[in-house]
Amino acid sequence: MCGIIALFEPEQSFDAALLDAMEQDIVHRGPDSGAQLSEPGLALVFRRLAIMDPRHDADQPMYDDSRRYALVFNGEIYNQSALRAVLEAAGDRFRTTSDSEVLLLGLRRHGVAFLDRLEGMYAFVFVDRRERKALVARDPLGIKPLYMMQKGRLLAFASEMTPLYRLRGPEPDLRAVSELLTFDWAAGRLSNIAGIDRLPGGTVVEVDLTTGRASERRFCDPLETLTCDSRMAADDLQHEVESAVTESVSDHLMSDVGYTLQLSGGVDSSVIAALVAKADRRKIKSFGLDLVGEEHNEAPFRRMVAGQYGLDHHEIPVDGEIYADALPRAVRHMEGPVAHSGCPLLMLLCDQSRAVSKVILTGEGADEFFGGYSRYGDWKKLARQEALSNWLPRVLTPPLWPFMGIRRFSGRDFAAYASVYHDPNPMWALFPGFSPPPGARETASARFGDFRSRMFAVDQMAYLESLLVRQDKMSMAASVEARVPFTHMPLARLLNRIPHRLRAPGGRTKPLLKTLADKLLPHELVHRRKIGLVLPIDRWLSDAGALGRYLDWLTQPDCRLAAYADPKALRRIVERYRAGERRGLPSVWRLVNVETWLRSLHTPRMPASPRSAINAEAS
Repeated sequence: MCGIIALFEPEQSFDAALLDAMEQDIVHRGPDSGAQLSEPGLALVFRRLAIMDPRHDADQPMYDDSRRYALVFNGEIYNQSALRAVLEAAGDRFRTTSDSEVLLLGLRRHGVAFLDRLEGMYAFVFVDRRERKALVARDPLGIKPLYMMQKGRLLAFASEMTPLYRLRGPEPDLRAVSELLTFDWAAGRLSNIAGIDRLPGGTVVEVDLTTGRASERRFCDPLETLTCDSRMAADDLQHEVESAVTESVSDHLMSDVGYTLQLSGGVDSSVIAALVAKADRRKIKSFGLDLVGEEHNEAPFRRMVAGQYGLDHHEIPVDGEIYADALPRAVRHMEGPVAHSGCPLLMLLCDQSRAVSKVILTGEGADEFFGGYSRYGDWKKLARQEALSNWLPRVLTPPLWPFMGIRRFSGRDFAAYASVYHDPNPMWALFPGFSPPPGARETASARFGDFRSRMFAVDQMAYLESLLVRQDKMSMAASVEARVPFTHMPLARLLNRIPHRLRAPGGRTKPLLKTLADKLLPHELVHRRKIGLVLPIDRWLSDAGALGRYLDWLTQPDCRLAAYADPKALRRIVERYRAGERRGLPSVWRLVNVETWLRSLHTPRMPASPRSAINAEAS
């Protein structure tokens, strides 16, 4: 896990102070070492979190023996051993045991075709310095972030957007703001910032460094695997699924610096913990967030798993004040509003786990591939509501149960909005013109006819990426690599072929995964209502010592959201909220979240520093 930056502009020589400042912006992604390659037409900046072959021989930018080819790479190639054997058989010789060198030599030998052989999470830039060509790519499922910006003849890529702000000021993208106010996450190419794109997963960009021309194409589209093969039978399917999950977990244990577990108390992370404990007889350390005294505290279930599998488990107590203290830092690293309320706490968890290992395994992705959200249990109701909303105009829909679900999203794609459990209409009334137009979610949904396929497509394209970016940025804020065994292309190819009658029949959620969990975990953990990281946000917002400290931001003269809404209306909402009124209000938490992000854009960035200062901070 690392941080990468690449700048391309024909004949341009890049200022050393600019490159140093950009490197400093991503030191948290790689505190172990850093280096640059700068020559007319290109610059590569790299920070390393040393995990595979932590020796300096494996530092980057990495070059082949001739130094014709150079690579900066963020991520892990989980099938690197098999690829290494093939390359060695073809005559390649290795200096290191790193997966970076496997990627370097594989690209040298096979070019862009080598992407089809990779299994892992990655974002990289590969340069042929003699032919003046570059390849830039991001893994198919979008586990590792990569941003792209074009300004005149300059083409820039980076693991995070903050270094790119040095090339152009960070102005909010109004298309993204409309999605943030509704979904908490701007999907597709929307990065939150105007002029900066998030490169879609499974995309490769080929750059001619002489002319500056760039061509982009999709080398892998995970939604093409969503075929739901009706010929697949239940016989032996469960065994095939369990083998694939076990193999994926095994692949993700590849590390020269050990690993820890992120344990929530839910089924997904508990299955990961059980399989890791079976594969590795050492006493594995795990970490969980203890919401002391809260109704939805899952600590008892974490203790069940830790006791059953002999984990060295650590609980991290958190409360509203701790959360509020961490929020601005989390927003700054998220480079947007926190996509899920638990982001600050995941960052704090990684702060603690970092003392044990630079690697942590998580359960992200199980719900999006196994059908784990309540919407998969209720898919029939959602499909009926959508059909009725298309037949019955909103003006004729009474504001009464059971019509509220129909009225809430009338005329919209219900599969695209299935993850929105609140009523967005009060927010749209507060921000006229910020009702999101059809975007990447609707585009993904429109590729399929079956309602469940549409939900899986939206979740795997948009909702999953919000979780993956959350894991990446919150863990990297603490210089920790988060791994996601449930989000793995070999597993995705299998699960997306399974017919819906077996994967998401309705009524039950993720039956295939729970059948595996029954073999590994206590019945009362597996067959309970899904909770997740439920936080008492409303109570914390009512506490001036917790999140309540941020409510005044919405009423102050310098309120950033006031640029898009009536300031008097914002003040009235805060007054009603503080008076205990909730009915008919837009989400005050969402307002605070977006306001915190907008204010972060005006926080002064650290000035350019000499390399000695960067290296001192890294050490």
